[in-house]
Amino acid sequence: MSNVAIKDYVLLMKPRVIWLLVLAAVAGYVFAASPRVNIAYVVELTLVGLLSTGGSAAFNMYYERDIDAQMIRTRNRPIPAGRVSPGNALIESLVLSILGFALSYLWLGTIPTIFVVLGWFLYAIVYTVFLKCRSWSNILIGGVAGNAALLTGWTVAKPLDLEAILLSMAIYLWIPAHIWSLVIRAKDDYSRTCIKMLPLEMSEDRAMIMVALLNVISNIYMLFLYILFLRNLIGLIILLITAAWSSYYSVKAMIKPSREVFWQMFKASSPVLTVFLLIGMVLSIIK
Repeated sequence: MSNVAIKDYVLLMKPRVIWLLVLAAVAGYVFAASPRVNIAYVVELTLVGLLSTGGSAAFNMYYERDIDAQMIRTRNRPIPAGRVSPGNALIESLVLSILGFALSYLWLGTIPTIFVVLGWFLYAIVYTVFLKCRSWSNILIGGVAGNAALLTGWTVAKPLDLEAILLSMAIYLWIPAHIWSLVIRAKDDYSRTCIKMLPLEMSEDRAMIMVALLNVISNIYMLFLYILFLRNLIGLIILLITAAWSSYYSVKAMIKPSREVFWQMFKASSPVLTVFLLIGMVLSIIK
């Protein structure tokens, strides 16, 4: 298999998307297990996360191949561009997913595996198959897959509790603001397809204000969790700077809306969640 072919099969796993979900699973474990973190579990969670989320992403690519072919942003993906056949993509999805489920059960146990399978099902089947072209609520329901990622890691260390649910909601709130800002940026592309998204169901000005506000709310919620559970001044300052940078684009979008500003907001939103998870893990271990 050529290097180009290998790259295409890796691209089917959406590596630029799934790494945050894998990080959320590891963070969930570290939050729950600290200060007694077992490196073996971190490695196992990472591998299981890469396999299961990569498998669900490959299924998404397989199922949406006709939609991807209609959009400028996605028509060069491996399947619509003809570099990977739909059959091979489906095989990759099933192999990765089943291997991820099996290793999760063997390494992590029953309860974490339930959340692994739940996350896969919500994204690959509920979001992709049932809702994406039927209802704008798709991201609100499919976004629970983000909660499932963090809760997978948490249940490796201890049972669910209120703290786990509240922490997982940081990912749930982040997802629609992140995705809908991309939808606004690429509205013309999305409008060519059957995809239903809330910003496509209302006037563009109203959608811009709503999504910008949601991004600010997501940032504030992460700061609230940080103050509630972590209570470290240096870490809070770092997170505050990152959240302020992201929120700046939200405010800018509300004052002078433009699709380009939402592209900047889209790019600025991932670092906030990343900093929240990474600093949270470090402080959980050392506190």
